[in-house]
This record gives sequence, C-alpha cells and structure tokens, in this order.
Amino acid sequence: MTIFSIMMGLFFIGLGYLVKASPDLISGYNTMSKEKKKNVDIDGLSTFLRNGFITIGLIIIVGYWFFKLIGLSMVSNLLTPISILVGVLILAIYPNRFDHNEAKKSKLPFVIVLSTTLIFVLGLFIYGYLPAKIIIQNDTLLFTGMYGFEMKSSDISSVELTENLPSIIIRTNGFSSGTSKKGSFKLDRLGKCKLFLNSNKSPFLIITNSRGEKIITNNIDTIVTKENYKNIKALINK
Repeated sequence: MTIFSIMMGLFFIGLGYLVKASPDLISGYNTMSKEKKKNVDIDGLSTFLRNGFITIGLIIIVGYWFFKLIGLSMVSNLLTPISILVGVLILAIYPNRFDHNEAKKSKLPFVIVLSTTLIFVLGLFIYGYLPAKIIIQNDTLLFTGMYGFEMKSSDISSVELTENLPSIIIRTNGFSSGTSKKGSFKLDRLGKCKLFLNSNKSPFLIITNSRGEKIITNNIDTIVTKENYKNIKALINK
C-alpha cells in the first residue's frame, strides 16, 4: 500500500496543477458553448479544483505515513480510498457556485452513484479486515471471510506450525492491507499459497493438501492458532 498511496497522492497533486493550467480539461466546462463559458468564473473554479486536488493528495501521503508511524495501519490503509471518494464528492458538488448560467444540471445522480461507491469500498475494506476463522464441521474445514472456501479432511496431506514465513513475492488474487492478507499469493520457496493471515504474530498454521498446495493462516490470538492446529491434527488422525 505504501507505493500505491504515494503514487495516488502525487497523481492528485499533479492533477490539481494541470487543471489550473488547462481549465478546458474540466468536465462540463469543456463542453459548454462560448456564451455559457462567459457566465462561469473559470479562474475561481480552476483555483478551487486545484486546491481541492492538492489537498486530497497531501492528505493521502501525509495521513498515510502519520497513521502508519503511530501504529494505526488499518486507518492508514483506509485513508486513501476514503480521501479520494469523499474529496471527489465534495469537488463534484461545490463547483456549481462558480456557474452563473440559469439552467444547471442536477448533481443528484452523480452524488448518489459516488455515495454508493463510497459505501461499497468501505464495506469491502471492512469485510477484508474481518478475521478469518477455521470452523470444523464433521469432516470439513470451513475458512470464513473473504476468499473463504471449504476443504475436506481427506484432502489434507499434512499440518504444521511454524514461527517464520518466507517473504511474499506477489499477490496474484487477493486482499492485502496492513497485516490482513487473504487470497492467493506467491511466497518465496513455497510458491503459490492461499493466505488467511489476520496479523504478523507467529505461530503460523500451514495446511498442505493432497496436491501439495499450502494454506497458511493465523489468528491475532496465538492460543486460537495453536488450538486450530490441535483440532485439525486430531481430525486427520482419526
């Protein structure tokens, strides 16, 4: 998330200066007739948008590092999507005051779409941060939460606990934010694995299936991780 946040922050800062330098890039204004453009305070509008985009960019960069340094990784990772969606929503509503034309298009549809997107993104992040759990039902393991799935005990080749994990090379299809990692990842030495990590705390539970694929999980509470290991070990030794 570090590189992504910095790149997004710099993108919005650059966009701010670009809009001020080339007002014809502003959506809505660039399609107006010459007569209608005369009734728009373009200097005030471009300045407002420039300051708004730069503020969004600075909040993303400075806010990310601030919350990261004080240990609030979850807040730092949520800050980027929230800043973008809330900031763009504000920038979409207030420019009307610079348009002095009588007929103005309603911003309500745009506001509804953007608000819905905001709720969806926030919901997605909250869902991603929900701790993954292992539930044993008869001879089946159920991994709950995002990217969860079911696994038969007969498909389990081995189960072990380890204090350290190889470094993650790449995320192929999954959710990764702070210490929460769920989905498909490629790890050094282990190759493709499914991760259901809720924290960086060891031990880590490694389940290997009959095809040699590894599912790695842990819990914020290390006792729960150890209990899961004992329960799965007992299940496959029946």
